[in-house]
Amino acid sequence: MKKNKKIFVFFALLIATITVNCQVISNQQKKDLMTKYDKQIKTISTISSDNVDMLPVYNYQISNAELFLKDNEKYNTDNELFAKYIELKSVLSHNKDLITFITPRVSDMYYCKAMSALSNNKKTDAYTYLQKSVSAQKDNIMANYELSKISLDSGQIVKTTTRLTNILSTMKPNEEQKLLCQNLIAYSYDKNLLKSMAFIKEGKYAYAYDILNELNAYCEKDIYGICNKNLVNKNLKQCQQGIYDNHIDVTKRAIDMGQMNVAGDFVVNTYDYFQRNRQAISDTASFDNVVNTVVSSYLNQAKQINEAKNNEARVDLLRKAKDLAAMVGGKFEENTLRQIALLQGTSLPSDTKLDSIENNSKNNGYTIDYANYIKDTISDAQENVSKIEKDYIASSDNKTPKKSVEVAINSVNTIDKAVDDKFFETRSFLKVNNYEKALEVLEKANRLAKMEGDKKEVDKMYIKAIREITAKRMSQAEYAIFQGDVKKADSLVAKTDDLIKAYKMEKDTAIVNIMNSYLRAIDDKVCQKKQEEINVMVYDILESIRKNDFYTADAYITKAMQIKGSNECRLDKSRVRSLKRQIEEPLEYVKMKEDAMSLLANGDTTKFFIKYSELERFYNVHKLNEMSVVHQPLRDIMTATGNDNLAIKTTEDLIKYKQYEGAVESLGALKNFGYKARHTKKVQKRLGQMMSLEDMKRQDKIDESYRITDKYANDKWFKYFLKSYKKNLIKWQKQEE
Repeated sequence: MKKNKKIFVFFALLIATITVNCQVISNQQKKDLMTKYDKQIKTISTISSDNVDMLPVYNYQISNAELFLKDNEKYNTDNELFAKYIELKSVLSHNKDLITFITPRVSDMYYCKAMSALSNNKKTDAYTYLQKSVSAQKDNIMANYELSKISLDSGQIVKTTTRLTNILSTMKPNEEQKLLCQNLIAYSYDKNLLKSMAFIKEGKYAYAYDILNELNAYCEKDIYGICNKNLVNKNLKQCQQGIYDNHIDVTKRAIDMGQMNVAGDFVVNTYDYFQRNRQAISDTASFDNVVNTVVSSYLNQAKQINEAKNNEARVDLLRKAKDLAAMVGGKFEENTLRQIALLQGTSLPSDTKLDSIENNSKNNGYTIDYANYIKDTISDAQENVSKIEKDYIASSDNKTPKKSVEVAINSVNTIDKAVDDKFFETRSFLKVNNYEKALEVLEKANRLAKMEGDKKEVDKMYIKAIREITAKRMSQAEYAIFQGDVKKADSLVAKTDDLIKAYKMEKDTAIVNIMNSYLRAIDDKVCQKKQEEINVMVYDILESIRKNDFYTADAYITKAMQIKGSNECRLDKSRVRSLKRQIEEPLEYVKMKEDAMSLLANGDTTKFFIKYSELERFYNVHKLNEMSVVHQPLRDIMTATGNDNLAIKTTEDLIKYKQYEGAVESLGALKNFGYKARHTKKVQKRLGQMMSLEDMKRQDKIDESYRITDKYANDKWFKYFLKSYKKNLIKWQKQEE
């Protein structure tokens, strides 16, 4: 009995399994599934090793096909479907093996394509393939090597050598590949150096300068001893001087052609270039001469402008003249400022509000913060700074400044050798700008000095070191200001001040002279930066006006007026004052509009339309359309309400309050509602009569009548109003006579 039961259970399970696996499928389902099989077979069959870019897509398609096979395996009892299953599985197996083979070789395949493209002179395609090769395998040595060659052809020597060095240091090239990379580094250096020298010979200094800059950057990382740094630096200086001379030549040509504005622009560019490369440029007499010529031209042009309408052009010329004169400085700047003062007179009207904002703002600047060092007036602080730099700061032309610690050490003959050693150690630390360590070593020298003579020499060395450190730090602060790094400059000046106080050198004549000269020179640069800040704000003000954001424009004006430098910093705020006058009426309009809109928000429609009528009159009287102030006419607002009764009531209210211009606009809304002119005949006649009488009583209202007649002269709908106005105006005029 038990045996029969087991047989029964076995057959029951067998039947259940067959039932599950032998899924019943309709003819339509079978047809759809056959189509899907064909589509999968076709998709997988298109996989090709030629199109490596499609590899991610191929992987997706293979994964998708595998899922498809797994999901439809249950229908394999059908012979036709099973045949398709086998076909797809076979195609899939073949192409999956192909993709498995290709995947680790993608980088090499892209490299081969790149080489093929290069052989056909398709450099752009080759570069693209090489980038893909490196993207697929970062340490593909030959792909990186070829990319180095391409960057070399583009003149990017740093990029070339960096990539080649990276190959040599991280990618484990074989001996042949190593030799290739090393030879290319040497070749790239030689090629670019020769190219730069050829450009110099042709007078194309700017081209040569770019190449030499790249070479100079490479020289900093040269690990193979290829670079001749002295030659590169020498050629760089020659280029800097050549570019400067070219600037001067172009400026002179512009002057000869009478193009003073062009010449002025080139002068500014030349000055900027000179400031950045002044160590390489020795002669500035030619620069001073062209500045003198351009400034004289600007002053003469300003003298010939007398009309009030051209006042802004006149002010602009004087501003340019002042800015250019500041680049030369000294007596020339003083003379120019004197002429500008005579020409300006009192051309700018006073604005008590702006004057108050400016006067209540504190002066600030280095000469104020460190007033204890300001002992005398230096007309040309920058010239004095140049002398100090020659005394204390080493450069390529001045390797051993005459007042430096190095010179002092060479002239000292101390008895104790240990003290001598500390002096030389001090000099070494000063050379690398490690001032704290240099002073620490001097402290040690002081402890070592046991004889009176040694102690005197150490004291002298302290004085020399602090003077040199002061000059160097203040020079760095001046350069930081030029770069726009005010925070760094503040820190350097503060550190210098602390050093001087710590060693009680505040009364040392040399220290006071260094600080006085540098503080004035730095303060002058800060003043220039503040003027640039004001000029940027002028642009922001104009942008705000363009956007009808008059509150922001007013805020910028207030901020600009609060910018102040030291007592000697002359900032030109004439344009800011001019823009303040320009936005006064638009700003008043915005405030009036806010008041009107608040009435509407509170639901007081009647007062809103009366207030808005005043606003529209203000807009028209002051011609704010010329300022591009955005305004929605009263008539459009009335029409938008869709309420003709409201328009009638508003017209009556405006007539009652003698706002006739607004009343005419409100009446015009009835035209928009479809009313005929005859429907408003009585109101139009009454408006014309009352408005003409008002214009006779108040002559200042005559502009209003001109606006009304000009606006509606060709609109027949207002014929009754215009006829009544003209007729009664003549009548009142006769009665007046």
